[in-house]
Amino acid sequence: MTTAVQDHPSTTLDLLFGPGQDAPGALAHQILSTDAGGNLGRALENLPTATREAAVREATTQAAGLLDVDLIGLLVAGWRAHHDLTAAARHTLTAPGSTELVDLAEHQITTNQQPSVTVLVDGHRVAILQLGLSVVFDVSALVAGISGGRLAALHSGRCDVTATLAIQGTNVVTRQAHFELPGIIPLSPGIRLLPARDYPFSAKRDESADNDLTQRRAAVPEDTIEFPPIPRGPGTGTPPPPRPGGPAGPSPPTTSMG
Repeated sequence: MTTAVQDHPSTTLDLLFGPGQDAPGALAHQILSTDAGGNLGRALENLPTATREAAVREATTQAAGLLDVDLIGLLVAGWRAHHDLTAAARHTLTAPGSTELVDLAEHQITTNQQPSVTVLVDGHRVAILQLGLSVVFDVSALVAGISGGRLAALHSGRCDVTATLAIQGTNVVTRQAHFELPGIIPLSPGIRLLPARDYPFSAKRDESADNDLTQRRAAVPEDTIEFPPIPRGPGTGTPPPPRPGGPAGPSPPTTSMG
């Protein structure tokens, strides 16, 4: 399903489900209403009702957290491979107080992530929720202001963002947003475009603030949810044994520019 979004979302979660919405609830609905949800339901069907409901609730909450990725951070991560931007960043580092304007021609940035959530009961793996998140930025007529080696401002331009969510390899939600930048938007204190080692010590002191914005969820982990032992009794069933080889880690996020 593809839907255009009019508001300006700040994260991929806002874009997929709407700002201020119950994202875990919406995600649970998507999981349980797809073939992927059927597989998850079958994996949990032998568990007591309370444990099964808790597993779905916790899995979707963890999954929503993994999908809560900052859109500007993703965009800047792609721009860190843009030669003109990194060259301007190096120029302004060697000339303190200078500013360079870089005209970004029409281009596309694509990022892909594959986070997953593993559900354990009594130490046994009973289910893995595998997600896929693809975000595509189509940028045109945008001017970037570079100062002190950082992206300091965005000038007038346009950007279309498309986010697609997949569950167990099946695309289930696609949302689009259109951004118009009517004037200069300052990004104080600026966002690093170069590795931290290239900046003087004074510029590194606020590196943690940069990381919070531009590297949020950069290394997508595999979350594990473990539930306590289940009291055995008639009809409770027994969780299946873990598959050999242990849980597989998620594929690393990838970003490309076109």
